[in-house]
Amino acid sequence: MSEKQAEPLIPPLETLPRISLKGTEVVRRQYLSHIKDNLVSIRPDGIQFNTACITRMENVVYIQIMIDRKRKWLIVRGCDEEDRDAQRWCNVKEEGRKPRKITGKDFAIRIYRMMEWNRGYYFKVCGSFAVRDDKEDELLLVFELEESEIYPMSSSARQKAGVEDSEVGREELEKLNAYEAAKDAEKKEREEAKKAGIEPKAGKKQSAFSEILASETFGETFENHVNRLKLPASEEIEGQLDFFKEG
Repeated sequence: MSEKQAEPLIPPLETLPRISLKGTEVVRRQYLSHIKDNLVSIRPDGIQFNTACITRMENVVYIQIMIDRKRKWLIVRGCDEEDRDAQRWCNVKEEGRKPRKITGKDFAIRIYRMMEWNRGYYFKVCGSFAVRDDKEDELLLVFELEESEIYPMSSSARQKAGVEDSEVGREELEKLNAYEAAKDAEKKEREEAKKAGIEPKAGKKQSAFSEILASETFGETFENHVNRLKLPASEEIEGQLDFFKEG
């Protein structure tokens, strides 16, 4: 007697109903866990790419950072050490490649000004891979700066980054001071709980979304999402930056 044949996990495609994706919204990854995504952190004194970025572009040690002012994109391309405007974005050690902060206050000032960001905060942006339209074997990382996550900076972090209170503004400074006071109280509460033998609650960083991400939509419509990252030709990208310094 032959064994009963197992039913397929998915029915034949021709038997399934047809639906249209027109009008649907693709949920933005920023709304979900994206700890393993490509991320760049931009602070008032420089920029740093996370481990995911440098791991996935495994043969890249030096990069050029390019800005598309019109689209508000930050684009990363790998390059050689001797190339003009090359920046080292990681440290290579025996135990592996480690992220490296690229110090550049002049760069940060221009980015913050272009994006109209408040210098009392730092920003994280998810990145997507793309290829050049005129050189399809060249891998690029594209960060859409308008889709940033916003994080408050402590007074000591602002001071270290060279941010003056006057640059932050009275209203935002009050918010930042209130947040810092709440974090200090939370830290003290955890320490007291630990002394009492109680498992303290884990602290959590507070973040907010940019205006685009703060909207009530789940994301872009499917139609707009498909061709979202259509890169301009490399010669059209404005403002390649050359004012970093080693950090």
